[in-house]
Parts: sequence; C-alpha cells; structure tokens
Amino acid sequence: MMQVVMKRVARFALCWLVVASAAAAQKRPASKVSPASATKLIALKATGTARYTDKEILAASGLQLGQDAADGDFKEAVRHLGDSGLFGDIVYSYSSSSAGVKLELQLTDTDKSKLVPVQFENFVWFTDDELRTAVERRVPLFKQLVPLTGNLPDQVSEALQAILTEKRLPGRVNYLREGDESGGPLHAIEYRVEEVGIRIRGFEFPGALPEQAALLATAARRSIGASYERSALAAVAKFDLLPVYLQRGYLKAAFGPSNARVVPHPSSAEGAQGSADVEVDAIVPVTPGKVYLTASVDWKGNSAITTREVASLVHMPPGQPADAVRLLRDIDAVGKLYRSRGYMTAQVKPDAQCDDEKSTVHNDLNVVEGDQYKMGELEIAGLDTQAKARMQEAWTLREGQPYNADYPKKFLDDTRQLVPRGVQWTIGVHESLDAKDKTVDVEIRFQQR
Repeated sequence: MMQVVMKRVARFALCWLVVASAAAAQKRPASKVSPASATKLIALKATGTARYTDKEILAASGLQLGQDAADGDFKEAVRHLGDSGLFGDIVYSYSSSSAGVKLELQLTDTDKSKLVPVQFENFVWFTDDELRTAVERRVPLFKQLVPLTGNLPDQVSEALQAILTEKRLPGRVNYLREGDESGGPLHAIEYRVEEVGIRIRGFEFPGALPEQAALLATAARRSIGASYERSALAAVAKFDLLPVYLQRGYLKAAFGPSNARVVPHPSSAEGAQGSADVEVDAIVPVTPGKVYLTASVDWKGNSAITTREVASLVHMPPGQPADAVRLLRDIDAVGKLYRSRGYMTAQVKPDAQCDDEKSTVHNDLNVVEGDQYKMGELEIAGLDTQAKARMQEAWTLREGQPYNADYPKKFLDDTRQLVPRGVQWTIGVHESLDAKDKTVDVEIRFQQR
C-alpha cells in the first residue's frame, strides 16, 4: 500500500512563529483508500521532549484520536503548543494510509532556566498537593514549573478559578510574577485569591514544645486579624518567630511554609462560603533542632580598638546557650564604638562554627575596620541668623579632628536652650561621607512642625 506523506515545519522564538517548510510531493495511492478512515487521527508521537509524554502532548494539542484531522488542524495544534511558552522549535510531520493519519511532533523543550515554580499564596481551602493535582487534570502541560512567557500561566489561573467555582468558593484568581527587591531575575509566579477577606483567627505551631508554642503565640499576636498570606507569614516567621529560638540557643531552628485551616461558620452551607469573609487558623510548622552552647569567642582583625575593649561589649558566656539575637545587638554596639572613634565604615562579621556532636558553637568575630574619618564641614539650616551663630559656636568638634558619630546627638541634647523657644521643631541630622578625603560633612536641619 503506497502512503500519502505530508510534512510541515513550525518554529517558535519568544512567543511563537510558524514557518512552514515546502510540502513533500503528494501522490495518490494506487489502491483504494477508505474515505471513512483515511482522515481520522490514529496516533500521535512526540519526540525531543524530556518533560512530556505522548498522552500529555496530545491532550494539550487540542487534537483527539479517532476524529478527523488535516494539515490545518495540525497547524492549529502546533500553535496551541507554541503559545504555551514551553517549547522552542516544533517540527511536525504526518502520514496517511487506509488506517488513518499518524502525526509526529518533534519538540525542543524550553531551557529550564526560563521556567519558575508556582506559589499558592492564600488558597486556604486546599493543600498544595491537592491544588497541583487538580490543576494537572485541567492543564496537561503543568508540572509545577511554568514559563515566564507564553500563556501557560494564564491556563493555570483559569484552572484555579474553575476549581473555586466548582467548589462554590468565593474570590477571583490573579497572579503576579515575583522577583527580589534588588531587581534581579524573576523567580516565581504567585497565584492568589482576591476579592475575599481571609483573616487569621489564631496560630498553631506543629513541632514546637508547649512552652515554645506559648512564646511563639505571644510573638505572633500582632498578626491576629491580619490577612492570611503565605509571603507575609514567611516574614513573620523570620523576623518575629525565629528570634524566639535563636535567643535560646536553637541556632538551626527552621520554619516551613504555612498552611491554614478554615474556621467553619454555622450559618454557612456545607461546601460553600458565599461572599462572606473567611477566618482561618494559620499553621506554621517548626523544626527546633538542638540547643547549642557557647564554646568560645575569638576576635580577629581589630587593631584600632583593643580586644579587651570590644570583648567587654559581647555577652556570650561559655557553657551557656548561645544567644544569637543578643550577639547581633552586641555586634551593633561594637560598630557604634568604632563609629564614635571615626571608623565610619567598620564592620564586624560573625562566623559561627557549630559542633553538632558536642552541641557547641565557636564564634569568630572578624573586624574590618576601614579608614578613620575626620570632621568636615558643619551646616545648620532652618534657624534665624542669631540662633544659627550660637549653635555653630557651641559645636566643638573641629574640622580635621577624628569624627565622633555620637557627638551630634549629644550636641543637640546639650544645646536645647540655644534654640528659639515656643516653637516645636523637627530636627534632622544628615552625615555625608567623602570616601576620597575621608571626611564627614554634617548637616543639622531645623523645621517648624
């Protein structure tokens, strides 16, 4: 049986672009071809992709086995796949016989570096696994990673909206492409439910001991009544909850992504929340780890200030739980001491070395002192001529002397009587560092409230 063979080529760059190759010569078969079956699609074979099966490609293409399909349908299928943003080049070919049409697609997967994970911000009625499974049933090409371009993110959004509608749940699904504050590359696509208030009623901390859970509940009380958002709770865990452990020596404590339990309302029908606000208990899992005791603390790199002087500011007694929160405060105090001596760029970098077998930690405190800065020019603004002259005369830190970052505050405390009375002042102090001349210019600005 002679076969009829047709070939077309489609290539995609950025969004999608179709470039058809010259058609192969078409010859009619010598024997009879049944018109009832010759145009039915009987097979689809996908090659070149390491991510998707033939079945998944077929489901995403819009084609169905057993239905009539021709060259125009294959072009449309290629367009569907290309629009997703998951493929670069797509080459298709097909062959016809009395049994039907067989289609072969050669696909090039988009580089993994151009794919990002999805995050579910506040879908409090479902677990992540439930959402992923439900989306995968509706979007055959969804595998947790999605492209930043193409329409697959929209397909996922539509699938999530359909899930809410099916369950008669409130809200409208939207998504944002997420990046860090420094303007670096985008790293995720975050899906959220809008147009419904989801408020936190309380907290649970699985993994915490009872006494720890009480401390965590106190630290989290400011978030009671706030909107439930995973990203916001991640910040709460980092800045409010983690210090509860760090100051008690749990140096490797870690919090997992939050979950939520919807608080049932007696007036709500089962399976439906209507348009009313939703209350949840936020579930923030924690792995405390072990308590580390301080073994020792060593200072390195300091010369302008003696080790004895800086060590007196650090409170890490050997044999006691290593209070990492107190250590950071003490390091700030050391930095303040350096700035009072004119070392305006001094830094103290802690290097904690944990011994898991002994449950101890040794801290190296590495000091980068930098250069000593001198007093530069003084500018006082916002006062009348006489008051300004009195203030300038009272300023005793002269140009060329080592700068003291503590001096401006002390100066303002000591010269309150020189400022015109009967007026409420807003006072701002601005220090300008000249890295070339190693000087500090000071501007004190007075402004009436």
